[in-house]
Amino acid sequence: MFDLWAAEHSVLREKVLERVFLTELSRVLLIAFKTPFEVLRSEFDANGYDVVVEARGIIRHIQLKATRVGGKRASVDVNLALAEKPGGCVVWFMADPATLSVGPFYWLGGEPGQSLAVPDGAVARHSRANASGVKGERTALRRVPMRRFIRMETVREVAEAMFGADHGHLLHAHLSTRGVDPATLDVSERLPWKDSTGLAQMIDGYVLAEAAGLGDPADYLARARAVAEATGQWRGSALELWVALFLEHRRDHFSGFLVGNDIAVASPPLLNELCVSLVWALRRTFPTRIS
Repeated sequence: MFDLWAAEHSVLREKVLERVFLTELSRVLLIAFKTPFEVLRSEFDANGYDVVVEARGIIRHIQLKATRVGGKRASVDVNLALAEKPGGCVVWFMADPATLSVGPFYWLGGEPGQSLAVPDGAVARHSRANASGVKGERTALRRVPMRRFIRMETVREVAEAMFGADHGHLLHAHLSTRGVDPATLDVSERLPWKDSTGLAQMIDGYVLAEAAGLGDPADYLARARAVAEATGQWRGSALELWVALFLEHRRDHFSGFLVGNDIAVASPPLLNELCVSLVWALRRTFPTRIS
C-alpha cells in the first residue's frame, strides 16, 4: 500500500506539499489581494530556498518546511545563506496526512522588503553518524526552534507577512466618513503613548476591524500584542496598527491603572513602540506630515 509519508517518498512529498502551499497562496494573492505574481523555483537548495515569489514589487526567497499534523518536530534547520537573499524567509507548516490540507503556519522572516536576520540557533548536525559514531556538524545550517517562529492560522496571514496587507483604501474611506483628511495629519515622529489619545479617537476601531476582516477585536488585539511582546515590534499595516492603538486605549479605559504603573504618568515601552510603528506606517500609506 502506497504511503506518501514513508521515508522513501520524501522528495515526492516535499514537491506535492510545495504545490499545495503555492496553490493556497495563489488564491489569496489573486482573489483577496487582487495582485499578479510570479513564482520561480530553485534548481537545487544549496542557497537555502525552495521557491521565489514576487508580488507588489516585493521579492521573497522562501524556504518551505512541512510537518505532519500531530508531529513532534520541535525545530527545523535553516540555511545561513537565506539571510543573504532578498526577502529571505521560512514558512513551516503543518499538513494533514489524510487530506493534505495545510495549516497552521509558522513564520520566520523580516518585514516586506527586508532581509531575514541571521538565524539564531545551534549548529545543525548530520542525521547519520560517521564510522566513529559522531554526527558531524553542518556549519551552514542552524537548528531554529519553533518558539522563534510566529504562529499564523491562515495562508492570508502568511501572505500579509510576506507582501504586506492592502488596507490603504479601507482606511482612507473610513477616515473620510469621520471628516479626517490623511494629508492634514500632523503627528510627532516619536509620539508617546500618553499623548496618543487624540490619534486613537480619530477612528472607530470596531468598525475598521470588521471592515478589514480582522475578526473579533479582543482576539485580534491579543494576537497583535502577543507578537509585539515576543518580538519587540508591532507588525501590520497602518490600519491594523491604528486599530490596535484604538483597542489598547479602550482596554485601558475600562481596566483603569495598569498594575504597578500609572500610565497617566509613565508610558509603557511596548505601547510607546506601538505609537511609533503607527506613525511610520501612516507615513508609508499617506502623504502624512511627520513633525
